[in-house]
Amino acid sequence: MQINSYSGNLPPSTQVINKYGPTSPEQVNKVVDATSDRVDERQQSRELSQTAKRDAAAQIYSANTQQRQIETYLAVASESEVDSQPSPLETAQNLNEAQQRNDRAQNIDDLPSRPERPENDPARPEPYAATRA
Repeated sequence: MQINSYSGNLPPSTQVINKYGPTSPEQVNKVVDATSDRVDERQQSRELSQTAKRDAAAQIYSANTQQRQIETYLAVASESEVDSQPSPLETAQNLNEAQQRNDRAQNIDDLPSRPERPENDPARPEPYAATRA
């Protein structure tokens, strides 16, 4: 009788034995070690990739900050206005605000319109019917 279940909670050596059948302990250890090495390599690769992305983002931020400081210094030194590009955060905020305005406008357009009273028909009071119990 074969039981199909998730074996992720079992120790690696038991998983190897379940997958390949009974083998010598040395072979099991070799497979477990090779698998562990591959997992470690992938994890290190992911960590290096994330570190590289963070470093690149930090360099871009630093370069943008330095550029703004230079532009501000030159503007103050020449007594003119600062003409710099908005930061990525400011750009993202502006895009977000524009999207929210667009969404609100779409929601207003989607609302059912109320019938309007014709211009030549003035407003009249509603008839009142007095009733007594």
